[in-house]
Amino acid sequence: MFEPGGDVVERDDFCSLAPIGWLHHKMQDSFFLVVGTGSCQGFLQTALGVMIFAQPRFATAVLDEDDLAGRDTLTALLPLAKTVVEEHRPQAIFLASTCTPEILKMNVAGCAAPIERETGVRVYPVRMDGFDASYTQGEDHVLAAMIERAPETDERNLVVLGCLSAVEEAEIRQECRAMKLPAPAFLPAESALDLPAIGRNTVLFPAHPYLQGACAYAVRERGCHAPAVVFPFGPDGARAWYEGLAAAFGITVSYERREQEAWGACEREVSALRGRRIAFCSDALLELPIARALRAAGAIVPFVATPSVSKKFHALELARLDVEVLERPDRFTMFARLADARPDLVVANLNIANALEGMGYGVKWSTELTFQPIRGFAGAPSLFALFGAALRRHDALATTRAASGAQANPIDLSFFRAPVAQTVA
Repeated sequence: MFEPGGDVVERDDFCSLAPIGWLHHKMQDSFFLVVGTGSCQGFLQTALGVMIFAQPRFATAVLDEDDLAGRDTLTALLPLAKTVVEEHRPQAIFLASTCTPEILKMNVAGCAAPIERETGVRVYPVRMDGFDASYTQGEDHVLAAMIERAPETDERNLVVLGCLSAVEEAEIRQECRAMKLPAPAFLPAESALDLPAIGRNTVLFPAHPYLQGACAYAVRERGCHAPAVVFPFGPDGARAWYEGLAAAFGITVSYERREQEAWGACEREVSALRGRRIAFCSDALLELPIARALRAAGAIVPFVATPSVSKKFHALELARLDVEVLERPDRFTMFARLADARPDLVVANLNIANALEGMGYGVKWSTELTFQPIRGFAGAPSLFALFGAALRRHDALATTRAASGAQANPIDLSFFRAPVAQTVA
């Protein structure tokens, strides 16, 4: 086994442009104009360009050598923005600045107002680079940009923060009616122009554990109330989320019976998880609440590796999880921990998934979790089914290997840290 050591730290992060995949699907009248390089363009085309019969509503303004040499950014972007407006007719453009513009200190955000004046289309400047701890924080920046343009109010209202499916939103509306709470507004909504009013009497309730920045911005700039929450993953999380939502409005409710009913409805999926060992080495910032939900379902979670932990924003999740949490660990530290824990399934990012498969582990891609309606009581069966299906697949492969006598070949990882040989002319 490779023993970690030395000064080199290997970490794995997915591209922060990934949230465009679910955000542009949610806001059908939006367009994402990405200011980046050919690598950004390639990612969008391969990872997100899957709509064969529909014209995608995202594009890359590729930085050429003249742009890098100091060409005026607005001069380069304005014609592209006008073309987007003429061809796609969006109601709003998200002007996304990626890694290269941020490194070169290009004022992409400063181009938003002039482009909006010239085109008559609302432009949200958004930072979607790789300097965040997790790729999902691209959504965090999008929502912060939208909060900046949201109208203000002194009314007591409820805003649910986070991109949700129609099924998830319908459940929240139904539960709010049952508790006689204000009708929830959602950010983002179906339209990029549909912004809820946010003010000092607003209760801002996050649905995702990666929206710390947007929540902090709204509290700081608008004075609204954004309480710490247990996120709505699994029946236990859904119960805590709704009870916390009621408490934010001074109401005491009990969802104990509803939670028990939800566990009963999930029994078929949960039965496949009891006693199974599931470790997290992923990058989506969903690790804490999902690990907590799996433990409540009877799974064993030896440890959770996650890109970032906020002691304040994730306080209630950390209190309930009660397992060792590794924040942004070295890649080889995770490999060593996995060798000791020998889990049945590893939730991993795409950078190390194939290596883990080669080591004989069952692997579930963490990116799958960001595209699925797995929140709330209605989403709990889907959440557990995702893990049950991955375990059954790995068990079937193990049975096939045993019958054929084949074994997974261990991968020698030492070459990752071998010094690069320098050629002397």
